[in-house]
Amino acid sequence: MDYEKNYSLKTEGRTLVFRTSSFRAEKSSVLHSGVYSREFTSILFASGICMLGYILLSPSMGGPALYTTLTFVLAAAFMLSHKFIFRVKSLEVRFNKQSGKAKLITSGAFRQKTEEINLIDIASVEIGSKRFEPENKDGADFVQKISVQHGSAVPGLGEPEEFVTLSLILKDGSERLIYAGNVNKEPEVPVQEIREFIFNQN
Repeated sequence: MDYEKNYSLKTEGRTLVFRTSSFRAEKSSVLHSGVYSREFTSILFASGICMLGYILLSPSMGGPALYTTLTFVLAAAFMLSHKFIFRVKSLEVRFNKQSGKAKLITSGAFRQKTEEINLIDIASVEIGSKRFEPENKDGADFVQKISVQHGSAVPGLGEPEEFVTLSLILKDGSERLIYAGNVNKEPEVPVQEIREFIFNQN
C-alpha cells in the first residue's frame, strides 16, 4: 500500500522540526487545482500585467523596444507572482525542549505569521477527520462530462473531500491544526513521533 508523505520531520539537537504544505482542511476552491495550477494562474496574472503595460506604453513607445519591454514585463511578472503571490504556503512547527516552547511559523505571500505555545500547555496530539460534500454536484458532473468529451477529465471534481487531520490540543480546550492529508491519497500521519518527543521526559 502506498502512502502520501508530504511532510518532513527531523531532530535538531533538542528540537523536533515538522514542516508541511498540507495544513489546511478546507473545501477546495471553485478554481479546481486540476485546472488552475499555480503556473497557469501565474501566467494569467502576468498576461494581465503585460496587457496593462501595452496600454500604458504603446502611445509613447513602438516597434522592437515595445515588444522587448513587454517580453521582460511578462517574464518578470510571471516569476514574481509564482514565487510570492501564488506560492505554496507552508507550516513549520519547532518543538524545542530546551526553551520549553513550540513555535508555529506559517509562511505568507510577503511575510510569515509566528505563534509560540508552551509545551506544558499541550494536553495531547490527536488525529481527527473532516469531510466536505460538494455544494453543486450536478454542476460539477456536467463540467466533468464536458471535460471528458475533450479528453481532459479533472480528477476529483465533484467528489466529497475528506481529510485526516493532526492537531495539538491545548489545556484550555483550543486546538492548533498542524497537518491535513487527503484520505483518498492514504496519508501517513506522524502522530506517534510528535507525541513521544513532547511527552517523553528525557
